[in-house]
Amino acid sequence: PVSLAFLNDQNDAEYIFYKDHPRDQLDFIFPDIQSDDIVIYGSYYSVNPVIRPQVYAFLEYARNRGAILYYDVNFRASHRNDVMKVTPNILENLEFADIVRGSTEDFEVMFNKRDADTVYRSQISFYCKNFIYTQGSDPVEIRSVGGLSRQYPVPEAETVSTIGAGDNFNAGFLYGLLKYDITRDNIVSGMRGEQWNRVIEQAQQFAANVCGSISNSIDQQFAERKQHELEVCLKEMEENN
Repeated sequence: PVSLAFLNDQNDAEYIFYKDHPRDQLDFIFPDIQSDDIVIYGSYYSVNPVIRPQVYAFLEYARNRGAILYYDVNFRASHRNDVMKVTPNILENLEFADIVRGSTEDFEVMFNKRDADTVYRSQISFYCKNFIYTQGSDPVEIRSVGGLSRQYPVPEAETVSTIGAGDNFNAGFLYGLLKYDITRDNIVSGMRGEQWNRVIEQAQQFAANVCGSISNSIDQQFAERKQHELEVCLKEMEENN
């Protein structure tokens, strides 16, 4: 596959992908998944009809094993004409998910909707109660169990490139789940507001670090600091148990 990214005057990226999807192959042995392991899935890969039976089987296996399933929709405009064809697969992905994360662009392409509340009520909440809605430089919106609704302004920072911001937002969020010992039971029953605050803060830190360079990934110093923070937290949890 070939991916092209073009930065506009605000250093936001637009993408073009070239890939021969009919030739996609998926042949692998399921990894050992245990309760509260984290599985992240998304993009067109997760709804591609060619490999859908294998993807579905793996997601079903992960759910039955008690994993946390995080669905990053990431549905690009290049697949706008495929929406009707893959909508059943999108809905299945939403139903599998414990947490759904999507951007303004994703839901505009798929459902022609751009408002967080409208997207959540009409497209997400029936399938999954935990929803993260990202809007570039505009605030991150979350909707969750029990009607919890919060908004998180994006910290001001010099943006060199937004390429990789979404992927690293996901990485930071999942890092937060590990750091603060948030289990699938916590997520399904409803994370507390303070828990959301902490994991979204981590997600935004990861995304901000990436936007400060053209490397598309967090820098080494940031990674080492986060690794140390996680090790300290895990040690404290072990001592408390």
